[in-house]
Amino acid sequence: MTRMPIRAALTLAILSGATASSAQLSNLGGLMGGALPNIASVGAGNAAGVLSYCVKNKLVNATSASSVLGKLTGKPGVTESSGFKLGQSGTIQTDQNALSIGGLKAKAKSKLCDLVLSHATSLL
Repeated sequence: MTRMPIRAALTLAILSGATASSAQLSNLGGLMGGALPNIASVGAGNAAGVLSYCVKNKLVNATSASSVLGKLTGKPGVTESSGFKLGQSGTIQTDQNALSIGGLKAKAKSKLCDLVLSHATSLL
C-alpha cells in the first residue's frame, strides 16, 4: 500500500466530510494506512493541551472549548503530563503517531481542533 503524506491524508479526510462522530474519530487515524493519529486514542492530558492551543489560536469555539478545557485540567495529573505540554505546542500525540497541526492550513487546523474538542468531551 502506498503511504500518503500526512497533510494530503488530512486534506482527503476533510474533503470527504469527516465529522466528529465517534465512528469517524476512531476511523480517522486509520485512514491512509495509519498516517494520521487516531484522535479517539488521544489521552486527557494531550487533548487538554491541544484544546489550549486551539483556543489560544482561535481555531475552535472558545466558549465550548474553555468549558471542556476547565473540566479536563481539573482532573488530577492532566496539566503535569508531558502530553499536555506537547499539546500546548500544537502537537496531537497518540501511542503510535504525533501530528503537529501548526503547519497545516487554517481549515485543517480548525477541523482537527473540532475533532479533539469532541473527543475531549467524551473524556469528561
